[in-house]
Amino acid sequence: MSYFLTPLNQQELRTIFDDIAIDVINYFLKKSVLAQPELIPGQSQLPIHIPKEHIEQWVVQAIGATSIGAGSYPIDLYKEDLGLGADVKMMSCKVSLDGILLNADSGETSLAQKFDDSNFGEGVTLDQLFSSRSYETIWNAWKIIINNKYSGVIKQHHLSNLYYFFMLRAKDKFYLGGAKLNLNNIDRATIDIPRSSNSSLWLNNLINPLFGNTKIYKSKKRLELRLRPKKWLEDNLLIEFTNDIIVPQKNIRDLLEENKLQEYIEEELICQLVQENEEEEVSGN
Repeated sequence: MSYFLTPLNQQELRTIFDDIAIDVINYFLKKSVLAQPELIPGQSQLPIHIPKEHIEQWVVQAIGATSIGAGSYPIDLYKEDLGLGADVKMMSCKVSLDGILLNADSGETSLAQKFDDSNFGEGVTLDQLFSSRSYETIWNAWKIIINNKYSGVIKQHHLSNLYYFFMLRAKDKFYLGGAKLNLNNIDRATIDIPRSSNSSLWLNNLINPLFGNTKIYKSKKRLELRLRPKKWLEDNLLIEFTNDIIVPQKNIRDLLEENKLQEYIEEELICQLVQENEEEEVSGN
């Protein structure tokens, strides 16, 4: 069956993200991890946080794209020579204590949220439609939003293909995946009535259920996607990045009081990044 969102296989992914692109992302990943705040000695590890805007710029640099994402624009970047437009997503994954991906949903990301009650006509609200379980009316309105969201940008930038690129964070590991978007398949989606309620509307067939799920939230007024990262990894649909940079345990206040901050920066932080890059160059040769 054809879906609105179809995961890219390894060959398709590598056609867009060649070896140089992977090296670029590796560079930014290590640089970003090194920029995480130091831990006080003895403190438990903190989650690695990287702004979505930075992830978008990683991809822009990696594939030689043009950044276009500003505010609520439908895509974050495009690559003219490939006729490619893409929205970049950052999602978290659940892992076991030893860092193995669990058979669980990822964190959510929004697919469409430009929504207000005017979509239904005068005097009708989204809350009322959920209360009366008018699911078809809700979904039909959302299909219009999605089609309008992407059809204009396709025409404006002469795009042949639209993609979502996903950077998945799993503790100290990162994974890159992608999905091709096909607007013509949006009508194949159906409403999962047994799972839907007064607060959410579940959809079937926007994406293969083995790889993710979608639903519309009444409270957030948006259509959200969650992935099944373990299945993506098992089916070789992800590029894996192993982070070897260690966030140091240092009391920065103490270093400043001892006039040792500059020494720490030069001898530990910078050296760690340089050493990582030198090891990669050696292994590449």
